[in-house]
Amino acid sequence: MDRPTSTMVPLTNTIVFILTWCAIARTSSAIYPSRELDFQRASPSEDEYVLHLNKLSGNPDNLMEQIKDLASALQPCESDLQYQMTLFHIRNRTVTCNDGSPSGFYLRESSGSKKWLIYLEGGSFCFSDVGCSHRETRLKSSCSWPKKKIGTGILSADPEENPVWWKANVVYVPYCSSDVWSGTVTADEAGGDYAFMGALIIEEVIKELMLVGILDAKQLILAGSSAGGTGVLLNVDRVADMMAAAGSSASVRGLADSGWFLQTESLDAPEEECTDFLFCSPSLSIKIGSKLWRSFAPSDCTDIYGQEDSWKCFFGFRIYPTIKSPVFIFQWLYDEAQLTIGMRGPPREIGHLNYMQKIGRLTRVSLRNVTSVFAPACYSHMILLQSHWGKVQVRNTKLSRSIQCWLKFHDAEDRINAQRSRATDADADSVGRMNHEIDSLLPLPDTMAAASQMRETERGDREGRAAETAEERRRRRKSKKRKGSNSSEASAEAGRRSNEPTEEGASSRGRKSKKCQHKLVEHATCPHCNPTCPKPINTSTGEEMDFVHFLRFAGMDLRGLAAEMGLSERELADVDPQAAMEVLSVAARRSSG
Repeated sequence: MDRPTSTMVPLTNTIVFILTWCAIARTSSAIYPSRELDFQRASPSEDEYVLHLNKLSGNPDNLMEQIKDLASALQPCESDLQYQMTLFHIRNRTVTCNDGSPSGFYLRESSGSKKWLIYLEGGSFCFSDVGCSHRETRLKSSCSWPKKKIGTGILSADPEENPVWWKANVVYVPYCSSDVWSGTVTADEAGGDYAFMGALIIEEVIKELMLVGILDAKQLILAGSSAGGTGVLLNVDRVADMMAAAGSSASVRGLADSGWFLQTESLDAPEEECTDFLFCSPSLSIKIGSKLWRSFAPSDCTDIYGQEDSWKCFFGFRIYPTIKSPVFIFQWLYDEAQLTIGMRGPPREIGHLNYMQKIGRLTRVSLRNVTSVFAPACYSHMILLQSHWGKVQVRNTKLSRSIQCWLKFHDAEDRINAQRSRATDADADSVGRMNHEIDSLLPLPDTMAAASQMRETERGDREGRAAETAEERRRRRKSKKRKGSNSSEASAEAGRRSNEPTEEGASSRGRKSKKCQHKLVEHATCPHCNPTCPKPINTSTGEEMDFVHFLRFAGMDLRGLAAEMGLSERELADVDPQAAMEVLSVAARRSSG
């Protein structure tokens, strides 16, 4: 039986109200009254959702279907409100992308939040008209940028995907200057077809954000990946100086992802002259590029290396000691970009694996004095915008947890330093307690922790042996000899277990970690032996692969590996990928030695 028509009026009115509210909400989220931001709304066709209200009827059999259709139509509205960032072009039109088009940024504000996250996109670089002409259009021009963008990874508004900054004000700065965010030169000044103004773009973005509340921030994170990560190292102190000069008390910090490159030579002898970074050593390409770009480099770094060698400040291990702002370094030990340049492509032979292990060792050494770092033993590049960014682990600690520990430490340090600045000589006890609180938050560096534990163990062994009788020493030596036969298996099993992911905060013995860890550098001796490493993607099918299968896909002949294991290639396919990589790494070391 049909329901009376009058009962449908409230439903229709409600639907009209909801759709009207959505339209108003979308408009209000895109336009900022009394703010001189250059924003152009998306075309009406992108914002319209057609719902035929005249087709609604009182038939209860199809009423639920119509409501489901309504909910489906409203879904993009919810996405607009919660997840989308809006494009703004900067007002200073003299600061441009490579091709002269206006640079800009994407913004999603979070009402009431005093936290700001600014992300610098990556995408390598170029230093000649030939090299720049081969780059993707979006990396040198703003003409194809969409007016809306949904944040992912650390820019996501989803608390499950982004437990650290989901409620923060987020800014995404597209990379269109091809200069590692360092350039200060127009096309005419560069003597070619392209401008390189990355450092000036950052400066203009900060000025624009001062109009929309960033000066009230308590915390500002300058983050970036790849070239954007190096851009963080080059610019974080400058951003901090700009904020302080404008009267802000914000705590400015840096988060550099996959931007810690090594000053190494390629396997093949580099050409004396080159036009593309893929065919130059990192040192040569940056040396050529920084001169063309008239790159900005922090004075604290150039004071050490001089203006002529300011290109050296692009390498993390050189510039890091000169940075005043707190910086968290994320770096894959087997960085894919670093290795691709060094090997002229992906690993295709056993010798390449030996080179990979060399780069892994050098990366570990270069990170030794970094106070806040997360370095998994994986072959990959970039992480912060991946949906799984927080799940990668080093020694049972997730990346998201490690970053939270870093933020917590510096929040406490800022608070205590503020209290300390107000303390008087009569407050000596209070200052002492503050110092102790800071010390309690400091992570014990891996090498110090290991050395301390070893010293304690050795001291206990010496004291125990001094009290032994001759008979007890004989029994101890005999027992040690019996255990020696199983040492290899035990070591392998211990190594395997040390890389197995466990519940957050739990150690291998089931006890909770006493300290927040924000210094975690993995000690694995083979690439991709960490089971939380992101799997390589088959570019033909889009499917994930185990790393051994990726090596085959890249062109490596795995018959040698199978022979090392006493297997056929078909049998090798059934071997645990982690075990296969361990054997493969051993084979690579043998072949090099």
